[in-house]
Amino acid sequence: MRRHLITGITLVGLCVLVVWAAMWGWRSLFADLPDTGLLAGDPTPACQPVHVKAGSKVRAKVVEVSVFNSGERQGLAGETLDALIERGFIGGEVGNAPRNVSVAKAQVWTTERGDPRARLVARQLGKKVKVHITKKDLGSGVDVVLGDRFQRLSKAPRAVTAKKAKQFCVPVTTETPNS
Repeated sequence: MRRHLITGITLVGLCVLVVWAAMWGWRSLFADLPDTGLLAGDPTPACQPVHVKAGSKVRAKVVEVSVFNSGERQGLAGETLDALIERGFIGGEVGNAPRNVSVAKAQVWTTERGDPRARLVARQLGKKVKVHITKKDLGSGVDVVLGDRFQRLSKAPRAVTAKKAKQFCVPVTTETPNS
């Protein structure tokens, strides 16, 4: 008789637990979503605009760089991006350049004429590295394309002076101090 009583109490307890879990699940399923401050369909901002006045400094900490390998050396793009990050740059994408792109040493690509960010990145690669204006944007931020003859970063400043007023974007995931 005692065994039937314990079994009955256990079954009642389990039934109460199942009913409670079902009610909690039902309420959770149909509860209002938390307010995130964004309206439905609004994209999350990918970057924060930075305004640079003519004559002001553009520092590495507000420059995103993507590095691409156009040669045969394995890991060159990743190693170079790591070195740029150590200098304070924001890491972008890493990968291989398109097959039709061939670079002997290093090139800096940007889609904007007079981009001080591209000048700053080019200085890291060497005094003779030129900035190429291109319509082909390979990655986020300033693009670096490396060839097999590239050896290492050069001694270079961590900031350049903007010749003209510019506006560009810095990824939201990073701290974006005023430049």
